[in-house]
Amino acid sequence: MSVAPVSTVLLAVVAAHRRGQPLHPELLALGARFAGLGRTAPVYRLLALPGEEVLRGGLVRVADGGAEVEVELFRLPVPAVGRLAVALPAPLAVGTLVLADGRSMVGIVCEGWAAGTARDVTAHGSWPAYLAAR
Repeated sequence: MSVAPVSTVLLAVVAAHRRGQPLHPELLALGARFAGLGRTAPVYRLLALPGEEVLRGGLVRVADGGAEVEVELFRLPVPAVGRLAVALPAPLAVGTLVLADGRSMVGIVCEGWAAGTARDVTAHGSWPAYLAAR
């Protein structure tokens, strides 16, 4: 039995790569196609990262005190995931996210060390809600 190669994957994004945000054109240039909204499992914190050039946010997985956070899902060609990964500035990275429905998928995540310099905005539930409250 042979298995067909996977040509695309679902990618979860939380902040500046969402539709209408400043880095969304980067996803489009990689061939991304919107596939819907989702919510993370309640094991993440949403952080607003320091910096003024482009407002960026990230998801950090935590052992305690996590919440569901809204994400946008995009279908992305597999080779494009590597191009995205090398283009992301630290502390952002491509990693694995778990959604509230139990699916595990590729997503833009944030390294845990960033929590010391970032603002926790998890209570807003989504990046657009955070931006609207600023």
